[in-house]
Amino acid sequence: MSKPRPVAARARDSARPREASGRGPPEDSSRERIHQSALKLFSRYGYDGVSLQMIADDVGLHKSSLFHHYSGKLELMTGAVRAVITRLLEILKPLLAQEDPSLETLFEGVLRLVEHFSEAPDSARLLVTIMTAPRDSELAKLAENEHSLNFYLQLSRWLERARRHGIIRRTSIRQAIPNLMGVVLFYPAVANDLRELVGPDAFGPRARQIRKDEVIRLVRAMFAP
Repeated sequence: MSKPRPVAARARDSARPREASGRGPPEDSSRERIHQSALKLFSRYGYDGVSLQMIADDVGLHKSSLFHHYSGKLELMTGAVRAVITRLLEILKPLLAQEDPSLETLFEGVLRLVEHFSEAPDSARLLVTIMTAPRDSELAKLAENEHSLNFYLQLSRWLERARRHGIIRRTSIRQAIPNLMGVVLFYPAVANDLRELVGPDAFGPRARQIRKDEVIRLVRAMFAP
């Protein structure tokens, strides 16, 4: 039978940072929970329909605790948008890094987005909210922040390379990007609200495959020479 460890040793262990246990620091955990709550509530009720108190209640924190992480509601929304766009850049990395563009890579990237937004429709709704915000609103600024602009810049550069190589038709890149994003985002953004039309299994395997087939047809029609 093993001897009990000395009290001093147990005290040292309890004082070690939580990272050592693999659970991550409490600070990061709180920020992640706040971000997930903000994403869910903003996508569901819109920017004006969400209060800091609603987010605090959803996370299980006191409202004043939110100000330890964020200065206000706009910064919370900015953090949610930043996380969504960072994920999009990760998904499209093989496409955006391609020096010799191909339609096949474009189709693969689009299919990955369809799959991603089927798993994360809240993200689709949030992006649609940003893209359709009135120009004089606070949210319009988020469509022009560094993270959003970085995504649009990288995507436009790929489309310009593809156009120069004759991979896509000679089209306006400025028009092509919102058209492409609309094709990818609209269905997941509204599917849960249109169950009478699309059925109860809007993101099931069969629905996803139908969606992928339709999106590829649309993207081919938009870009194929």
